[in-house]
Amino acid sequence: MLLTLGGATAQAADPAITAAETGAQLALTAGYSNYEENIFPQDTENGGLLGIKAGLSALTASNLSAIGLPDLYTGIEYDFSAGFLNYHGNVQTQGYPPYRAKDTDYYNTAIVRLGLGAQVRPGLEVIPYIAGGYQNWYRNIGGPAGYDALYQSGLIGGGIKLDLAAGPLLVLSASAESLAAIGAGVSVPSQDFSGNFGSSAEERVSLDADYRITSAWHAFAGLGITHYEYTGSKPNGFGSYEPLSTTFQINSLFGITYGF
Repeated sequence: MLLTLGGATAQAADPAITAAETGAQLALTAGYSNYEENIFPQDTENGGLLGIKAGLSALTASNLSAIGLPDLYTGIEYDFSAGFLNYHGNVQTQGYPPYRAKDTDYYNTAIVRLGLGAQVRPGLEVIPYIAGGYQNWYRNIGGPAGYDALYQSGLIGGGIKLDLAAGPLLVLSASAESLAAIGAGVSVPSQDFSGNFGSSAEERVSLDADYRITSAWHAFAGLGITHYEYTGSKPNGFGSYEPLSTTFQINSLFGITYGF
């Protein structure tokens, strides 16, 4: 697919696209998270998130133009978000009485992306890439029956990004990413419990817009959706286990880029 897409032209990316994809980015984020465990009685938590996103990326011409793949794409991204979510669960005693509390949550994700860009037509660039990284989630459920837990996993997979130069200063982007959460697990120190998960899927889609203010400074905004599952763990010697869970998050961002 890469050769077919790139074979149509050996030209480098549109200058507006190159400028939008090359620089240091910093953004504020705001969003919503919903978490559910596949267990009865139902265990859920949801609420708003605030955070930051920082990254470095570059789209540069390479020596591969002879086979129609003129651009190399590299990027590294770090996301942090936090929120005070509403916990709707239960106390795991006889009868499973409902338990309501506030849950302090922190999310960290770091991803590296490497790809090859090809110009489909003037002003339109497609960038397939591979990706790898790490994520964790710390939750602290408050109240007398509360507890803290750390979830973490490696990430590996890839995606595709489409950049459209809507003008000399404005670039619109759409991306889709599919990752596998590997080596995942959970640790609950207060309950002397830890469990390992199997591999599971994580999907992300996003829409972004970059506007060049000066030759170096850009403003950008975006909207993204992330969905992932943790497979759960096997019961330990005391019968404790982590059930299958599903997390859905939507995030908006607004930030600035300093172009190289």
